[in-house]
Amino acid sequence: MQKDNVGRFCQAIIPNIKALLQKAREKGIPIIFVCDSRYPEDFIFTRGGYPVHAIRGTEGVKVIEELDPRPTDVTVEKRMLSGFFASDLDFTLRQKGTKALIVTGIATWACLLKTAWDAVELGYEVVVPADCCAAPSLEDHEIALKLLQRLNILKPTVKEVMETL
Repeated sequence: MQKDNVGRFCQAIIPNIKALLQKAREKGIPIIFVCDSRYPEDFIFTRGGYPVHAIRGTEGVKVIEELDPRPTDVTVEKRMLSGFFASDLDFTLRQKGTKALIVTGIATWACLLKTAWDAVELGYEVVVPADCCAAPSLEDHEIALKLLQRLNILKPTVKEVMETL
């Protein structure tokens, strides 16, 4: 989660993601933050009507301090909703020999859903802990969770996911 994208709707998931990151670090699992890094003239703003945010080169694109980003973590910049579309995420994961992903974050109905779906189609094993994602609209969030459930990648809690690490 990034500084420009954090709102009241996502405060409850920050401790869950933080716990997952801590467990992953203990197990030596690579941490990759996939972050919006946009330009003011991007279509999501000019055509989509979304407020300008996460502009490349600003403080707003940085990962929030509560998640304790470290120099050993990798940050992949993205301009589209999916973390895979027109980014080097797939290359980075394959170079690291990654076969399984735990996808967390905000905008469940958009960025998270598109990234998780693309990961499945690219052949990755994917898990999404339901209590590690959120959206400004509860309705959109619940619709996205149903779609993730249909993909058979949704897990109810981060605790359940951490037990498998």
